[in-house]
Amino acid sequence: MIKVLLTPRWLVAHLLALSLVVALSNLGLWQLRRLDERIATNALLAERLDDEPQAYALLAEAVLDPEALRHRPTVISGRFDPEREVLLRSRSHQGQPGWHVLTPLLLAEDRALLINRGWVPFAMDTPPLDAVRPPEAEVTVWGRLQPSQQPPDGWLAVRDPPEGVLQKLLWIDTERLARQFPYRLEPFYLELIEQRPATPGPLPVPPPPPVTGTGPHLSYALQFFAFALIGSVGYGLLLRRVLTEHR
Repeated sequence: MIKVLLTPRWLVAHLLALSLVVALSNLGLWQLRRLDERIATNALLAERLDDEPQAYALLAEAVLDPEALRHRPTVISGRFDPEREVLLRSRSHQGQPGWHVLTPLLLAEDRALLINRGWVPFAMDTPPLDAVRPPEAEVTVWGRLQPSQQPPDGWLAVRDPPEGVLQKLLWIDTERLARQFPYRLEPFYLELIEQRPATPGPLPVPPPPPVTGTGPHLSYALQFFAFALIGSVGYGLLLRRVLTEHR
């Protein structure tokens, strides 16, 4: 009687059902891993964002690993170089599309730190942006340090052009941007919180603080596991019905 479930048609059905259950289970496990990463990130944010801002020179000299400076509050002084600012694509503010303005801050010893000054509307699409030009005098900037972004691997991944001068970019890759600057670019960038003296006017809008919370990962994991269970039980009931009818 069991032979009825061993025909080629049923063997294909068994394989498809097993593949679906395995895929749904793996998706549930993947969401649990994402949840663990989110919890670890929240713990890091809670530890670092409450720290008092430290001078950038002290942080950069004391910490060799760029990842160890992620979200570190810091303060730094220098002069902006708006002639070489670039725009970060696909940024939004209160549902409005736009860009983030990235402007080098000139430091001593022919170095510069890239400052993410924040959001501007999509119509401001040609740097340098004279309408939001920073002060020419020396400024003091408070913000959150971030390591240089690495474009994703894979032939389907979207990347910036490897050569040429970039005015608009997808990733804050300081190593890539350094090729078009006449000075050494630091391997970090800074998300601006406050600047003195401030840029006149309401723009750019400073980048939002990092998002905390665990997100929907747990509920997604439970849904995937539930679908896998429902599929397993439903397919088992189907096989039982087929065997009963055959008997």
